[in-house]
Amino acid sequence: MRVSFALAAAACLLSVNAFGFMGAEIHYKWWKNPRIKEEMELTDKQVETIDDVFSSYKERIVLFQRELKKEEAELLNVLRKPECSRDEVMEITDHIEDMKATLTRIKVEMYLKIKNVLTQEQQTTLHNIKERYRGRAR
Repeated sequence: MRVSFALAAAACLLSVNAFGFMGAEIHYKWWKNPRIKEEMELTDKQVETIDDVFSSYKERIVLFQRELKKEEAELLNVLRKPECSRDEVMEITDHIEDMKATLTRIKVEMYLKIKNVLTQEQQTTLHNIKERYRGRAR
């Protein structure tokens, strides 16, 4: 299995927006959810810093996701052609996997910067909140 798959799995586990639905409220930015903010005892400065980190990465992530979708659509188009070659398909596939790995690295980098804003206790609390949410989602 490619390293990018492992990185993608790590990103899903570590994603800062892997959860956001708490009760009847939907919060894409978990650090702005009043219940999470209170439980984690986030300061206004921490919330502002996390928001700045998120904002600094958001455009790059959105652009990469958009490009990735285009490449995946191109792969489907090529696969539909009766005359497509294995080499052509594998080249596009390798490019897609490289893009996924890059996107995962960007997300993990963002996560690590956000993690550095939190105290050790807050990191543990965040982990526990994510685990509770995953339990509800199943």
